[in-house]
Amino acid sequence: MARIPSLKSIQAFEAACRHLSFKDAADELCVTPTAVSHQIKSLEEQLGVSLFHRLTRALKLTEEGANYAPYIIAAFKSIEAGSLALEEDVLGGTLTISTTGSFAANWLSPRLRSFYEEYPEISVRVLSSDQLVDFKSSNVDVAIRYGFGDYPDSNVVWVLNDRVAPVCSIEKARELTSPADLLEAKLIEYQWSGYSEADPSWERWMDVVGLKDSNVEPYVTYSEEHICLLTASDGHGVALVSLLAAARFLEKEMLVAPFDTSLENKSYYLVCPETYANRARVRVFREWLLDQADEFRDSAVGQRFFED
Repeated sequence: MARIPSLKSIQAFEAACRHLSFKDAADELCVTPTAVSHQIKSLEEQLGVSLFHRLTRALKLTEEGANYAPYIIAAFKSIEAGSLALEEDVLGGTLTISTTGSFAANWLSPRLRSFYEEYPEISVRVLSSDQLVDFKSSNVDVAIRYGFGDYPDSNVVWVLNDRVAPVCSIEKARELTSPADLLEAKLIEYQWSGYSEADPSWERWMDVVGLKDSNVEPYVTYSEEHICLLTASDGHGVALVSLLAAARFLEKEMLVAPFDTSLENKSYYLVCPETYANRARVRVFREWLLDQADEFRDSAVGQRFFED
């Protein structure tokens, strides 16, 4: 029977396989890149084969490494699943959720009280950030991510599509009889961390309503969507924002959407590792969240903008 290599060297190899970087593997394992390199060198000596091509600025698996990797990755997943199975699967403890600041503040937070009322034994912790969380190096149970659903090696459930449209105070809306009136208005734009030209903008919205090549220059741009909403509700301009974020303001008539035209945006997905998906607190949160999404689509704002 072949001798099993040291667990530390196999662990270093598994992390390096996923990241294709000694540095990133080291960060995950809380060791130095040199330590990871030494562990993998030791593993290669034990196995008698080279596992990586060490290029100048990259790391690439050799043929032997590529053949070995699936077995090691599957073994670590099995160990993780077995460890989780030992945990008592009861409703209780803390559910840690990672999501964007805008979604947390404007859509999730106003609804969380109903989750607590249904599951008072579960304490909820919300971490708001536009950065994707690393499940392996954090204690996050689930993430509500904003994107296109391409999250490999994860359990992914679609929650809501999003759309973007102009919103403003009721008083400001009385000055807007057609989209062309916006060319003279004070425009507010939201550009979050990671914003790109492919994301919704005033220029794109103007193109859709037939005002192509208009000289559109927002008078202020914020990196926080909630500030855009508050600025618009105070009557200081017209903001182009997510209708999911604006929903509570629209429902309370703190803001109105003066025009029906909206732009397609990304969607929200509930994401977690496959090994977390059947945890009791994750299951009930998923069911609750999808029910809340259905209720939103049936609301006045949902029916106006999210019928498809």
